[in-house]
Amino acid sequence: MAIQAEKSVLPKRDELLIETFPRGNRFYLVAYPFEGRLAHQTLGMLLTRRLDRSGAKPLGFVATDYSLAIWCLEDIGALIGAKTISLSELFDEDMLGDDLEAWLNETWLLKRTFRSCAVIAGLIERRHPGKEKTGRQVTVSADLIYDVLRSHEPDHILLEATRQDAAQGLLDIGRLGAMLARIKGHIRLKRLDQISPLAVPVMLEIGKEPVGGSADEQLLAEAAEDLIADAMGL
Repeated sequence: MAIQAEKSVLPKRDELLIETFPRGNRFYLVAYPFEGRLAHQTLGMLLTRRLDRSGAKPLGFVATDYSLAIWCLEDIGALIGAKTISLSELFDEDMLGDDLEAWLNETWLLKRTFRSCAVIAGLIERRHPGKEKTGRQVTVSADLIYDVLRSHEPDHILLEATRQDAAQGLLDIGRLGAMLARIKGHIRLKRLDQISPLAVPVMLEIGKEPVGGSADEQLLAEAAEDLIADAMGL
């Protein structure tokens, strides 16, 4: 914590700390909302859309319970410094409007949630006397109904229930919205030359895809050692 305070800053309870720094041939933005993984994953999906429109060329993001890291081809800190990107606009509550709706319509989340709603509502029957629908048959039926309702009855009660279920169970929209309202005017940017101690845990999540074997642990340990050494100035 002392080294974090020396190399960057410690985030206060009433503010959102944003750190930007280069590493390798990528540029990183790390945010510390402390709002939980679900809210951070949703935030990451929405922020990458906005960063893409701003020319930052985002490549991906990872989220933990405490923080969110996004990496880009362009220098995010420099874009913010040049006012090409506005942090207040980037984290504005309006991302939960059109951006959220557009993103949801492009993903599988709503369709997956709709299947459950349709089965519970009795619109789709899994079982008939002497015959049971396969998971694929249920999916095809649900997706077809979903597409028809979206085209002809966008305000249908099942679609509204689907959006509410997705917002509560998969996206944590309520918590994210409260956070965006709370940090308005309280975003603190720290442009760094290298990773900070507080960013190490979320950076270790990047590329953490297990392939099996003892090499996994060794590679992860080596990556951790490199990140910690840079963050602590060793």
